[in-house]
Amino acid sequence: MIDAEDAFANGGSDTKELRMADFSTPLGRIDDWVGEQAVPGVSAAVWHKGEIVAMRFAGFARDGAPVDDSTLFALASVSKPLTAAALMLAADAGELSLDTPVAAIVPEFGEVDDPLDNDVVPQLEALRGRVTVRHLLCHTSGLPENVGVKRIRMREQPSLGKITDAMCELPLLSAPGEVLRYSNAGFGIAARAVERATGGPFHELLQQRLLDEMGLDEIALKPDASWNDRLAWTTGAAAAGTPTESYNSPYWRALGLPWGGYFGTAATLARFAASFFPKQQSPLAAATRAEMIEDQTGGVSGGVASAAVHWERGAWGLGWEVAGDKRNHWTGSLRSPRTFCHWGQSGTLVWADPDRALALAVFGNRAVYSPWPLKPPRWAELSDALVAAADAG
Repeated sequence: MIDAEDAFANGGSDTKELRMADFSTPLGRIDDWVGEQAVPGVSAAVWHKGEIVAMRFAGFARDGAPVDDSTLFALASVSKPLTAAALMLAADAGELSLDTPVAAIVPEFGEVDDPLDNDVVPQLEALRGRVTVRHLLCHTSGLPENVGVKRIRMREQPSLGKITDAMCELPLLSAPGEVLRYSNAGFGIAARAVERATGGPFHELLQQRLLDEMGLDEIALKPDASWNDRLAWTTGAAAAGTPTESYNSPYWRALGLPWGGYFGTAATLARFAASFFPKQQSPLAAATRAEMIEDQTGGVSGGVASAAVHWERGAWGLGWEVAGDKRNHWTGSLRSPRTFCHWGQSGTLVWADPDRALALAVFGNRAVYSPWPLKPPRWAELSDALVAAADAG
């Protein structure tokens, strides 16, 4: 085993192997990602058959600070499976049902603020009462991806409550259950539904019922300045240099956005993903975990508008994306169809393959507005190399 302090004292990269040396060569690929054309720093962790078996770190978390095993990266949308798990814990406790209409829990979702708005389609709004909690978690609610500047201006530093209010008032773009339409708004509304159903603050429920119960103490929901020495600085973030800069500004970090605002280490997120495998310890019921990683969309088409991605069959679970038979995918081509995953705009990816008891979390600190993980397909090539190593072992 290589001591982490020795390995990274000079800002270099090395492998911290915990059991299986055959994963070290594939993980070495992240060294080549570091640089001006890709990403300042990277952290990767592999979970295999019961434990974290290898980790590797390269580059810098922020000026003068090498990435190491304590570095917390902005998770961006990798936050969504955590939010979904908190909701499912409330469902396990009988506090809400996935098939309850959202408007029955969150009445302000029941109608748009201006029925004469040019964006409103009356025929779709007539179906609004059919949107369920399940639709929110598998992105088939019909809601748009984001609020947009027409309804909220981030430069005014709105509270999470105000942002969620605006999300509740968004008009539907498609009928419930008809299309996979990836939506941050759906997860903001889902978090509010948890609060209404349980009678308590969402972040406290997530912290106490999930993170504390699982010992996931390397996840920060709303990190304040006391965390600064451990947080990676995300290059290329939206609104760079302003008081509302995504991922980096104190204002943004304090929001704790349920759809994309948490921070964590690669090893912790690999452990969380692996907790959805059979026989792993989790506060979630086994049947609930199985449901979360199985397609809930019924095979409808759709995709992620902001990434210009569309699938004829857009499989998605409850919070987790399901890889299925998707081609040219960020998880590569060798993983099983049952693989579940999520990626984030901040440069983060987590996936887990139940057929191999294998999970990867690989986090970079450059936003994918410049698609460095996809062109060339760095994520996919690393994933295939790790699957090949697992099969060879």
